[in-house]
Amino acid sequence: MFTMSTKRVSTASARERAAAFPPYEMLETVASGVAEADSKTRKLERLYHLTQKHSWDGPSVFAELLERHGEPGANMDPELRAALSRILTVLMWGELAAWNISADLALEIPDMDAKMAATAQVFDEARHFYVLRDYVTRLGPAPAIGGLPTRLLRKVLQAPTLAQKLVGMQLLFETNAVVMFRRIGQSEVCPILHELLPYFERDESRHVGLGVMYLPRLIERMSRFEAFGTARFQFECTMLLLTSGFTFHKDFELLGMDPRQMAERVSNMQDEIIQQMA
Repeated sequence: MFTMSTKRVSTASARERAAAFPPYEMLETVASGVAEADSKTRKLERLYHLTQKHSWDGPSVFAELLERHGEPGANMDPELRAALSRILTVLMWGELAAWNISADLALEIPDMDAKMAATAQVFDEARHFYVLRDYVTRLGPAPAIGGLPTRLLRKVLQAPTLAQKLVGMQLLFETNAVVMFRRIGQSEVCPILHELLPYFERDESRHVGLGVMYLPRLIERMSRFEAFGTARFQFECTMLLLTSGFTFHKDFELLGMDPRQMAERVSNMQDEIIQQMA
């Protein structure tokens, strides 16, 4: 049974609630959330338009560089040429994998702006693959890639969820590709690559934005089990990436590339991406 004092408290609290109505601070919170979501959506849309703006004609650029510098690997030491061929062949197949994965994302992502960004990336990755293929075939017979790189590429290609595909491509493939293209271009081992690879690097740097903008949306909706599975997938892929790098240690050294320095840069880029997603 209510007492009089309880009734007074109840009446007083009711009056306080009435005086505080409407709770405009709730609208401010909602408005803040809407503004944040709208900002992220506009950034995803900008990724698509940036891709269109910075699109380049792969065959034309490559043909122009061939005319200016001659055939790839001309007058290059055979051992150095073989090392370059091995590394570029892995990157070439990585671009083909990224092409397939970005096509999967474009088909599967329901968000229209993210779908547009993934669609734009499809054409970038296709261009990268074809240009690298043309370079590698002119450099010499493309060697078969080893078991570890093959396992990594297949693992990401067969990833069962959108989140795992984004993690594999945006946090691993793209960051590694940015660093590799930059280092090979800076090595000046070939004048064609010195001028060609900055195009690749610019595209890959932009691609990372899709993961930064869209992956947090997927993470927010994950169950604890799904989050654990995604974290485990990332760990396993990272280990495969690191161990794959060890098999090319001698090739990196021949090209004047420091494997430890590259690994640190890739790790730093991944940390920066995770901070941007927070």
